[in-house]
Amino acid sequence: MKCKPVLKAALLCLFGVCMPVFAHAEVKVAVAANFKPTLVTLIDEYTRMHPRADIRVSSASTGVLYAQINRGAPFDIFLSADSDRPKQLEKSGLVEANTRKNYALGQLVLWRKGFSSVNAESLNTLTGKLAIANPKLAPFGLAAKQAMQKLGTYTALQSRIVLGNNVSQTAHYVKSGAAEAGFVALSQVIQRSGQSKDYWLLPSHLYSPINQQMVVIKQSGRPEHETQEVMAFHHFILSDAGQSIITKSGYQSSKMQSIPRVKPDVQ
Repeated sequence: MKCKPVLKAALLCLFGVCMPVFAHAEVKVAVAANFKPTLVTLIDEYTRMHPRADIRVSSASTGVLYAQINRGAPFDIFLSADSDRPKQLEKSGLVEANTRKNYALGQLVLWRKGFSSVNAESLNTLTGKLAIANPKLAPFGLAAKQAMQKLGTYTALQSRIVLGNNVSQTAHYVKSGAAEAGFVALSQVIQRSGQSKDYWLLPSHLYSPINQQMVVIKQSGRPEHETQEVMAFHHFILSDAGQSIITKSGYQSSKMQSIPRVKPDVQ
């Protein structure tokens, strides 16, 4: 008589030879708010190829997620919107060796919903609120502040600035009309079907490169089969297939070391 797989495993355990049967491997990913929609697309493709994969997502600003990891949050992978926090985690001994990698380069835009010919001069014609992510927590917010300072508009606009906890909340302010314009990620505006080009892609020399890095967080007691799944997803993000999804979503490839200078009208 043939034993079913589960019954067979149970019998083996009785004789001291335990073997995992369909071991569940959950991967917990902490992702910066700007990258969450792209991460969802990556997960969809990954799970299409690996149907048994179970990837759970937590999203917030880079600064908030960094603080949670330092307090012991049980994340497996951290997709940051900068390189500073992953470096700090690595220095603190919280990162698995050789897992700190560039996965994308973010691009900043000024979004003025419903307007056309958006450019640098648009900042001088604003009459309402200007939304940016909190520069202390979100790299895209810091980039927005740097850009306004270089353009010489920060002081004049400071009283109109409304801060979002992260770049997703910033985009919501613009989308809902709570702010007349906002600095957001290119990835948040290019995939809106049927929408006219109502944003300005800022030249890269106006802000420090938004070099986005990821790391695998050390977790004592993480089973080997879960570690294998974590590393498999980490590798997928850096693969040609993963990078293709990322670049189509409004980012530049992780293989680039800095954002090339672009003209304001380049898309």
